[in-house]
Amino acid sequence: MSKLPYARATYAVLISMFIFACSSNIMFACLRQASQTFGVSFEDLTPIISVQFSGFFLTCLLGGIASDRFGKKRVMLIGCILTMLGALGWTAAPGIQAAYVGAFVLGMGGGILETIGAAILTDLHPERSKFFMNLSQAAYCLGAIGSPALMAVLLPLGLSWRWFFFGNAVIAVVLGAMYLGVTLAKSSEGSRQHGNLRCVLRLLPSVAVPCICIFCYVFAEMATAGFLGERLAQLRAPESMTIFSLSMFWSAMIIGRILCAFLPQKQAYEYVIGALLLLAGLSCAAQSLVETWQASMALFTLTGLAFAGTWPMIVSMASYRNLEDSGTAAGITISVGSLGCIANPFVIAPIFKAGRYDHAFMLLGGILLFGAAMMMLSLVISTCSARRRARNGG
Repeated sequence: MSKLPYARATYAVLISMFIFACSSNIMFACLRQASQTFGVSFEDLTPIISVQFSGFFLTCLLGGIASDRFGKKRVMLIGCILTMLGALGWTAAPGIQAAYVGAFVLGMGGGILETIGAAILTDLHPERSKFFMNLSQAAYCLGAIGSPALMAVLLPLGLSWRWFFFGNAVIAVVLGAMYLGVTLAKSSEGSRQHGNLRCVLRLLPSVAVPCICIFCYVFAEMATAGFLGERLAQLRAPESMTIFSLSMFWSAMIIGRILCAFLPQKQAYEYVIGALLLLAGLSCAAQSLVETWQASMALFTLTGLAFAGTWPMIVSMASYRNLEDSGTAAGITISVGSLGCIANPFVIAPIFKAGRYDHAFMLLGGILLFGAAMMMLSLVISTCSARRRARNGG
């Protein structure tokens, strides 16, 4: 990669994805101990996930649009600052109210790192967007694997969960310094002709199906990552395994994303995305049939493998097909996906709290199968439209 143009910018984006993964998964892994620190129940603290991803949604949408107008580098530097401030907010939070503020700000920073990073990669490598988008999500998986695995070792030894957020703040400062020196593609500089309401309205039809599918995927992925530990605990798994299972989940995902990185650029996105959503849906639905934590953990690992390339392929699909407005396309798509993060604690947490784990995972499976059907339906419609245009042209 060092021989490629804009290598430093590519490395910076990979680090951005790593930091965002750390901030998200530290939150998931520390919820139980943080709830004890703040003196509330685990279920009562889970809405903080929605608070964090509300901030994520806001900056995904507005940051993506602003980046096409004012330049992606400027917006990314703002994201680094917000990530630092949000992580420090978690670190110093004296109570749950302050933690909610820190979560919202940290989510704002993560929204920029994720969205603008994806758009920058598309600008830098338009003819290899599948490869680099999957590679960036492999970097995301490294953060998702490493942070809970490290916490599984250190939290039982007495290290406070706050130190992990402090480390996140330090890395955000380093990343901001790194972005000051990067050179981006000319298309990342921004233009007054882009990043406006007319561009947004023009893009909506082309990103409609990716938005639906990414919502289905993110809703299911965040519910799985957030509650797989509770499912395993319900099946009487050891506490260390309930935390380690998150690393297993992301380990399977990183393997799948590396494999998806080598898919041909010209291959239709719909086939791969539809197949992955189908396999993930079946894996989630099968959770309602198992009765041992070992079998449940194996299914979670398979689900992670099925989730593998879904997110990067959907975002790549939206960005690559709208290269002139890559920031806006990525922003709209990812922001709609983040609504799944906001909604799932309110929908899934009450089901888990009632002890209906089988119902929860059947619901997740159904949502994923709906996304697969929508993706394949879009392929049928686009194929029929192409044939109709060809006949008319002939």
